[in-house]
Amino acid sequence: MKYPSHPLLAAALVAISSCPRGQDPVQQRLDRLEQQNAELRRQVLGLGEDLERLRTEPSPATGGGTTGAASLGGYGEFVFTQRSGQTDVFDALRTVLYVGYRFDERWRFQSEIEVEHGSTTANSGTSTSAGEVGVEFAWLEYRACEALWLRAGVQLAPLGLVNENHEPIAFLPVARSQTETRIIPTTWREPGVAAGGELGVFEWQTAALVGFDGEDFDASGLRGGRQKGNRDAADDFGFAARLDWRHDHGLVGGAVWHGRSGQDNRAGSVRIPDLATTIVELHADLRHERWQLRALWANAFVPDAGRFAAATGKALGDQLSGVYVELGYDIAPWLCRDTASKLQPFVRAEYIDTQAQLPGGAVRDRRQRDEILTFGVSWQPMPKIAIKVDYESWDHDPDRLNVGFGYVF
Repeated sequence: MKYPSHPLLAAALVAISSCPRGQDPVQQRLDRLEQQNAELRRQVLGLGEDLERLRTEPSPATGGGTTGAASLGGYGEFVFTQRSGQTDVFDALRTVLYVGYRFDERWRFQSEIEVEHGSTTANSGTSTSAGEVGVEFAWLEYRACEALWLRAGVQLAPLGLVNENHEPIAFLPVARSQTETRIIPTTWREPGVAAGGELGVFEWQTAALVGFDGEDFDASGLRGGRQKGNRDAADDFGFAARLDWRHDHGLVGGAVWHGRSGQDNRAGSVRIPDLATTIVELHADLRHERWQLRALWANAFVPDAGRFAAATGKALGDQLSGVYVELGYDIAPWLCRDTASKLQPFVRAEYIDTQAQLPGGAVRDRRQRDEILTFGVSWQPMPKIAIKVDYESWDHDPDRLNVGFGYVF
């Protein structure tokens, strides 16, 4: 084609001739603008969810934003459980209050006070155990810089995914995993000191805490050995170290605990061994677009389990093993394009064996080895509220249907 010599007219003709045949350039621009607006809307919704998660997921109260400022927060869980062949149970599982105070830019106090099972009385129709009021954590913290903070007080042991971040919006099923209940064991806290910080994409923690009281270990795991800051026997301490790699889509890391659990080497009038106890765990918590994946493997080792069994008659395993994988997918955008809520069908597969290895002569309890499949749905109408329904299929325990309601503020 031969174009006119006038430059403006020639440029116009070139632009027109370069447009695809049969397409309106105005319509093209409108289509592009619509696509860009849809992408921008998706990114804004995603950014809002990320900011809300940053505000609501961490367990501790913030201590206030300015010097001299106090802060309040909390969370709670209510659970209905129907077990095959057993009485149905409704439980005011926990009601928690965060209290924090910021003294200045470096010093702050943080705490969590918990009421479990609605009451401290034992007047239940399904249990002879009373509820309790306890200090979940309470520490004084000094932040020297981003790479270093120091804490002293009742600490949460820095192991696993749930022990430090145990609000109901942090995990998809109604109940916490058996691995993080009987082996880690959540919620596990003791008096001591801790240090940690951030180094680029890495976050590290270490802690020296009062050790377990091993006389209450048994075939089901280590949970009974927690002392919870209640006039702890403090002859033996333990040490924990944790390292996480954090990135835009979550974290991957691991932690280890080692310490003696014999305390004064007595269980009433019975002498018990030193009960050196080691816990090793690896974990991942990954989020990408609508997908959520959480996984954890934990092993515990108690080499003195044979002598402990001989002294107490308890078939404590000298190795305890557990692993689970939890996967969820948000289908809410399929149902409502611009919704800020989440509707996540999920599945969790778990294997636990608290008698993975037994000392010679100990008798295995088959109920301590189980494969548990949990599937259900979690609905978060807003980031701080979660309503969940799931079904747990157990190998050696009654199956159960759970309905849970949780909140964080």
